Amino acid sequence: MRKIIFTLLMLCVFGVNAQETEKIMRHEIKINALYTLIGIPEIGYEYILNKESSIGIDLLFSGEEDINLKFALTPHYRFYFGKKPAAGFFTEIFGMINSSKEEQHYYSDIAPGQGIYYSNKTHTDVALGFALGSKIITDKGWIFEIYGGLGRNLLNNDSNDFVPRGGLSIGKRF
Repeated sequence: MRKIIFTLLMLCVFGVNAQETEKIMRHEIKINALYTLIGIPEIGYEYILNKESSIGIDLLFSGEEDINLKFALTPHYRFYFGKKPAAGFFTEIFGMINSSKEEQHYYSDIAPGQGIYYSNKTHTDVALGFALGSKIITDKGWIFEIYGGLGRNLLNNDSNDFVPRGGLSIGKRF
């Protein structure tokens, strides 16, 4: 009888403790609505490591002729300062592989019939940078985040010195 009572008591104690622990949803899928509206869709995935930090990766691509930035792959690490798990104000360190297309115009008045020359160059570079932002999450797991930052290209002297990082993203945590 003592063994049965002891077993039931232990099940009750562990059952109560198991119900008190909050399950953290660890995966997020999101889309950068700001970039998508201007013609450069960016989708992202974020994995929650613990209540204060996460890692993620974003993919940006563009087929628009009038936009120079054609591709960016951006892995990042975030540290959160909010009350909810992986939400609130955050700082971000990111790396970025980016490719941009630059159109150059040359003018020549040396010979008759010669005028404007066009040259298209594609630059691929690697950048490191820092961003700040804030994330809001609902009880059902919908997220909204706003962030901005700046990275510095490291390899190619012909590419832009700095690359922007920013957006207004919406998504779902599951």
